[in-house]
Order: sequence, then C-alpha cells, then structure tokens
Amino acid sequence: MKKTALAATLLLACATVFAKPYPKYDVVKSVLHDQGFDGDAADKIREDLADHAGEYPPKFDNEADRKRAEKDAVTLARLYSGLIEQKIVTEKQPERYRSVLHSIARLSWIAHNLDVPGAAAKADQHYRMLLAALPQKQRAGILGEYGGFLASVGQTDAAVKMLNEAVQGGSERSRLPLGMALLSQGKKAESLKQLRAYAKKYPQDERAAKFIDAVENGRFEVKRTEMPKR
Repeated sequence: MKKTALAATLLLACATVFAKPYPKYDVVKSVLHDQGFDGDAADKIREDLADHAGEYPPKFDNEADRKRAEKDAVTLARLYSGLIEQKIVTEKQPERYRSVLHSIARLSWIAHNLDVPGAAAKADQHYRMLLAALPQKQRAGILGEYGGFLASVGQTDAAVKMLNEAVQGGSERSRLPLGMALLSQGKKAESLKQLRAYAKKYPQDERAAKFIDAVENGRFEVKRTEMPKR
C-alpha cells in the first residue's frame, strides 16, 4: 500500500461537532485477566476509539487524548494479534478466529486514521484474511466495510468495485459509501441513484437525505486531501 493516500471528502454545511473526552484506559490491565482475554472490555475500548477516530480526521478535545488513543489502538490490536500468534484462537474455531481478524482490521483502520505508520497495510491484510475465511453468504457486509476502508485511503476505483460487489451480494448499507465513492469519481447520476436507494431503505438515517440535497443543489465540494505519510 502506498505511503501517501488521497482522501476524498464531501464537504457539507453543518453545525460544528465537538468531541467528547476520550476515556483513560490501561488497555493491558483492562483486557488481560487471570481468567483470560476480556472480550467485553476490549469491545468497549474499541467502540470508544471508533467514536473518536473511526473516520478521518479524528475528533479529539486535545492532543493528549489523541496520543493516548493512538497508543491504545496499537496496544489493543497487538493483544488481539497475540491471540492468533500464540494459537489461543485458531482457524479451528472459525467464529472466534473471524471475530479476532475483524477486530484487528478495524483497530488498524482506526490506527491509520491516527497516523500510525504501517497501520493501513495491516488493516488491508486483515480484511483480506477475513474475507478469505468467510463463507460466501457472509461476505457482503465485510466487502462493504473493506470497500469503505479502501475509499478512506484514496483507492477509489478498488473501493467502488468492492462496494458494488457488496451491494450485489445483498448489503444495502453499502449503497451509502458506494454513492460517496462514485461522487468522488465525478459520477453524479450514479451516485444519486445509490444514495436514493439507501435513503428509501433507511429513511431514519438523515445523512443520506442531506447528501442528496447537497448533491442535487450543488452545495458540495469533492476535495482531495493528501494525508500524512504512513
């Protein structure tokens, strides 16, 4: 994966969002106990990380919180990786194995958003491993997530291909990121088709309606931003 990526961003007029404080964690003590790996504690930390750094750019109150989150994402991904490296979780436990791969992929994507060197390549590797381990009927949702990741690192053509495959496989939620990726390619009509289909399926999600309105009325800008070197 290239060290420099271009991120396509749809800029909309919206209210400023202020980040809530990022909690303080001792990741190792929270997750590793005498009883073993605490999956619930790990999930809680990952959810807090995703709230702040699940998208680029991350949202933090201050640089100290951001630095702690960067360390936590790397540490938690390492603990998950240890489950496989130490053969605590193996392919003979398919559900747990796939869950661990998924967690590593997500955490690595978060770490990439926090400018951790090599994190994007690690996320890419583990999404590929996860897809290879999934039965065909379970692939659509992960294809959509992987496509979203590819779009976030500027691999728009690959993202559109992956997201189209996800939609064809039954992942209706993948229509939203597909619409955004198509828009970044300048394909306004195709983008609107996907966004409208998503809005019809998920009318409670206000994002789609806002995106559609912005695209239809020209209140958007596709901005390619060079992200920091990984």
